[in-house]
Amino acid sequence: MDRLNFEIRVREVAARKPRLLALESDNKGNIKMIEAVEEYYSVKLPDCYKDFVKQYGGGYFGFIIVYSCDCDGMFYIKDSISKEWVLKKSFLPIIDLDTGDFLGFKIKDGICQNTVALYYHEENELQELEMSFYEVLLKYGLKCN
Repeated sequence: MDRLNFEIRVREVAARKPRLLALESDNKGNIKMIEAVEEYYSVKLPDCYKDFVKQYGGGYFGFIIVYSCDCDGMFYIKDSISKEWVLKKSFLPIIDLDTGDFLGFKIKDGICQNTVALYYHEENELQELEMSFYEVLLKYGLKCN
């Protein structure tokens, strides 16, 4: 799914359920903020996440929390996910499912992969979902099929 189709779906959901997207969020990201996160974790973030942060910021997105690049925000990724944990797992959590499990991107050679993986905290393992970031946001955040 591309960004344009994602935004169309978000607008459709927002028209039907406006309160679903009216919860707290952090400020929208800009290039400088995004680069600070990339530098901190020594990764290249995928364009889909960068586009999301620039458009929506981060924070509550329906039923999930998407970490932001806003250093003054409540949902700032660097305040929530340690650099050491990311390096050890080769995985960057982007979405907190509020269960101890995370959705995010596997890291290979310093580059976050485009498909999303699910980190199960109890099993301490990753499962690739073969879904795009936008598809994951719709499925888990807005409960769209």
